[in-house]
Amino acid sequence: ISSQPPMSNARKEIIMQAFRKLDKTGDGVVTIEDLRGVYNAKHHPKYQNGDWTEDQVFRAFLDNFDSPYDKDGKVTTEEFMNYYAGVSASIDTDVYFIVMMKNAWKL
Repeated sequence: ISSQPPMSNARKEIIMQAFRKLDKTGDGVVTIEDLRGVYNAKHHPKYQNGDWTEDQVFRAFLDNFDSPYDKDGKVTTEEFMNYYAGVSASIDTDVYFIVMMKNAWKL
């Protein structure tokens, strides 16, 4: 049982836009392969100091959205939605949420 209020359609739509932007292959799952063209790992501090490879940076990025019970390096639409449902719960207005998403994902 979720304690979070249901998200408005406007919020769901902007989340899906971000997901589609990430999902380069269009198969409904975001993987390391999808991120290669979208997300620049070279700016990451751990990549710059040699701790992590590019793939490790991508994996850490995906782990943010991945279900905590199933960290498989693949992020489904549902997992992405669930992550943003958590974010959404702390943001009062649709307008502010949408602006935040547009800025974060350059939509």
